[in-house]
Amino acid sequence: MIHPAKSPVPGGDQASGLPGEPPPAPPAGTAPTSAVRRGPTYCEIPAPPELDWRPFRPESYLEYRREWDRRGGEADAGGFPLHLDMDPTSRCNLRCRMCPRTWYMERGETAWAPLGPGDMDMGLYRSAVEEGARLGARSVKLNFLGEPLLHPRILDMVRLASSLDLWVMMNTNAALLTPDLSRGLLRAGLTDIFFSFDSPYPEEYERVRLGASYEKTLSNIRAFMEAKGRMGLGHVQTRASMVLPEDPEGREEVKRDYVRLFRSLGVAEVGFGLPTVMGRDYAPLNEGLRFVCPDLFRRIFVFRDGAAGPCCGDWERRLVVGDLGKQTIGEIWRSPEYAELRGRHVSGSFMDVPACRSCSVPYLSAAGDP
Repeated sequence: MIHPAKSPVPGGDQASGLPGEPPPAPPAGTAPTSAVRRGPTYCEIPAPPELDWRPFRPESYLEYRREWDRRGGEADAGGFPLHLDMDPTSRCNLRCRMCPRTWYMERGETAWAPLGPGDMDMGLYRSAVEEGARLGARSVKLNFLGEPLLHPRILDMVRLASSLDLWVMMNTNAALLTPDLSRGLLRAGLTDIFFSFDSPYPEEYERVRLGASYEKTLSNIRAFMEAKGRMGLGHVQTRASMVLPEDPEGREEVKRDYVRLFRSLGVAEVGFGLPTVMGRDYAPLNEGLRFVCPDLFRRIFVFRDGAAGPCCGDWERRLVVGDLGKQTIGEIWRSPEYAELRGRHVSGSFMDVPACRSCSVPYLSAAGDP
């Protein structure tokens, strides 16, 4: 089984992420024809001028993205993470074939959710985002291992983060994205939404996204786009992304058809992630590589029960370095455990960390642009 390659930038599902400082849009009257590499295992077709959301954002947003790139490039953790990845729920309405959650559940493994699937406590969430807004975080993403729209208070989560002047991002499979919920999310202050939709072809989509209807989910996305337009929310970023097939043959045709599909719906960006094979040990493929994970210096991931760590691919919790039930985010961020992990990467010794040496990202980063 394959799953989405892990992303080093926020905003993505497990397949993709929000870019660093966004590249310029193509000149007016032209259409983007080539992908821009936005992360080690992810590329994206930029928005054409008529769909570009960046002119509607303040200079403070661009400053934030420049700081995001600087921290990763200079391996500078600062005093607090720029971005919080909060998992509202570890429950999901689908059993996608490429998802690590599905892979573990089929094998009866529970390390990814030792208490069982469940929802994040609203008090834990509130304390995290309030601390973040007070101490320097600029954005929050609502997604990790589950489908965020299942959380009964997801609108309250968006509204709270928005009220604290955080950029509020969400990944969703969109199968539950009703027109009413779309309007509710937009009114609550959602600024970025990323649709995980893993094929432009109905049969293949429903084979991969078990439990979802191709036509119904597309209808949901269409309704969201229409609501966004009616409400005049030009600053809201939209993106659709998919995990590419493991076999590279035929990928170019898939990408062309995928771009055509989502451009017809008015979705701004279209992205593609490289697949990782679940169960494969990538350590032999990582030998001799130098890799410094930029996530260590700019974001933190929080499981729905408060366990926290640096990695979007640490489903087995081997890199968990703190617990928000007992510590603040700042205490975790500045902890000796976090510092040691960063030091291993900066010194060229990421292979000394078992979870990092077996990770797919160093190898796929060196393998080339998808």
